[in-house]
Amino acid sequence: MVTPHTTLCPSATAQEGALLLGVVGPDKSVRFLPEPEPMTTQLTESVTAIDNPEQHFRFANKCAKSGCNQWQSGRCGVIDLVMSVNQHLEAPVSLPPCAIRAQCRWHKQSGPTACTVCLFIITDSSKTSEERLEYIDANF
Repeated sequence: MVTPHTTLCPSATAQEGALLLGVVGPDKSVRFLPEPEPMTTQLTESVTAIDNPEQHFRFANKCAKSGCNQWQSGRCGVIDLVMSVNQHLEAPVSLPPCAIRAQCRWHKQSGPTACTVCLFIITDSSKTSEERLEYIDANF
């Protein structure tokens, strides 16, 4: 169960109990909702009727830590990988609005600079870590 003290993964899968954070726009950036929408049974059924819903929406859920395939050396490998290919970025002067920042794994782990790249991260659980690395190497 997600509580105000739960550390949240901002790149979770579409499932009941998660939070709908935003919608992926035509430019492939995430348009965040002003407030997260709890994934009820009805909303989960609607969203998961779409192929690869994580490519169309952004979800948050309890950070699974070592129960997640992306957890590496006591850290979230997703934000570490994205930050490693964006080392030139600096923390923004002002942070974009975010309803989960106080609970966000990425923000806790990488600080405000994580907020700079967050809206460009699209969850794709259909690919292996190697496929994601190949994509990043080819495109960044």
